[in-house]
Amino acid sequence: MRLLSENLVQIASRTRWNAWFQEVLSLFRQVEIARPVTWTVLVCSANNISAVRWLVNQIRCCHAVPPELPDEEIKFHILAAYCPDNRALGFLVDTCQHYYRTRNRQGFLSCVRIVASVNSEGYSHLNFLYNLIMSNVLREYRNQGTASGKNPHSTFLTDKDFRSLGRLLPDFKPFEFRERLQALQHQVTGNTTSEELARACCMSGSVFRKRFKEEFDIPVSEWLRERRKERIKRMLLDTDLPLYQVAESNGFNMPSTFSDYCRRNFGRTPGQMRKKSESVEES
Repeated sequence: MRLLSENLVQIASRTRWNAWFQEVLSLFRQVEIARPVTWTVLVCSANNISAVRWLVNQIRCCHAVPPELPDEEIKFHILAAYCPDNRALGFLVDTCQHYYRTRNRQGFLSCVRIVASVNSEGYSHLNFLYNLIMSNVLREYRNQGTASGKNPHSTFLTDKDFRSLGRLLPDFKPFEFRERLQALQHQVTGNTTSEELARACCMSGSVFRKRFKEEFDIPVSEWLRERRKERIKRMLLDTDLPLYQVAESNGFNMPSTFSDYCRRNFGRTPGQMRKKSESVEES
């Protein structure tokens, strides 16, 4: 299959844009996709609005829809991003939205990186697309907690992607993992599950459990058990709540089960723990 640039070379050779297009292809050799600082060599060519309009029209004709795996097209996208023209912007909007609608991770992230990098240099004509991207990213971030191959509304972006997007997009501030858990600690009850924590952190259960183990070096189930013990001990020693209420609020339906739990974990029954606390206060 012929490359896009080869098709465009043939088309350009029959137009007044041939010299301009040859210069663009020459400049492309200086552009390193991974180094946005090298992209600025395209600014002068991008300011030829009529030429860029011709180019994006030809790209649309060659590719009715953007390719599944953007490769050489990325440099054409960068060129269009520097052009302060609505037609060039419309080309980028259509490309980015196509990748988003088709859940094409590589294509969407490529567009985000280009728009975020060029927009950060003060090219305000990209503000509309930047805001559209922000809306899409926030939607996916909210959907991260429902990630599932069977869920049509689950996100196609990974936790690593969201961390990268947090560095690219100044207005996207995903919580750091530890910060999320610190904010959630006071909400943890004796009935809290890892799935509930995962949803609160906008993650799937499997992603959350893996990230938790990497971050704290213990399984989330063990962490929840420790939080439950701390909560029960605090409620028995520092409050006047009836024992049955302490038991129920921590997931125990039977007093005997709660009593056995306290014996195993604290060496005393709930009543003995409460009495010891009262005797210490009196003395």
